[in-house]
Amino acid sequence: MKNFLNHVKTRVLAGVIFLIPLFAVLLLIQKLWKTLHGAGNYLVQLLGLNSLLGSRSVAIATAVLLALLFYFFGWLVKFSSLNRVRDWMEMSLLQYIPGYLNYKAQLQEKINPKQDSRVPVYVNTVSGKRPGLLVEEQAENAIVFFPNSPDSNNGELLIIPSHLVTKLDISASSFIKSLQKFGKGLLLLKTS
Repeated sequence: MKNFLNHVKTRVLAGVIFLIPLFAVLLLIQKLWKTLHGAGNYLVQLLGLNSLLGSRSVAIATAVLLALLFYFFGWLVKFSSLNRVRDWMEMSLLQYIPGYLNYKAQLQEKINPKQDSRVPVYVNTVSGKRPGLLVEEQAENAIVFFPNSPDSNNGELLIIPSHLVTKLDISASSFIKSLQKFGKGLLLLKTS
């Protein structure tokens, strides 16, 4: 019974953490919708769209204005001076919002997935083999990132002796997917 309650508690907390950024985005869109609703109403009255679009004319006009607003700001991103202002705002203000930088990194990864050049490894420790990602290797030392499970974006970075590192014959993305499943499938991995 205790295990079941712990399982339920863990799942509920994971669900809350997952929903917080989604809720923030929906709240932002709702605020924008309310702000643009008056402009949508004005546009419908100005162009006489009531007779053409019917009772949903204000909602349609507001949706078009919202899409145009997103498009406009997406277009402004191309200008480096505006990017510098945005970066300054992020580093000066938004970094103090808990989890913002983490969610931003996750969103950027989803939008523009990059090929992960890190090499999956096992590191021999006193207590066993520890899975990690090789960041850099020299003759005597290696830098290894040990991702947390299931949140593989956070973890620990260590400089360790190279002779303790065993490279794995798997892509970094497959390795991370295994870690996100709490290590399921890691025992089947072959060393190279």
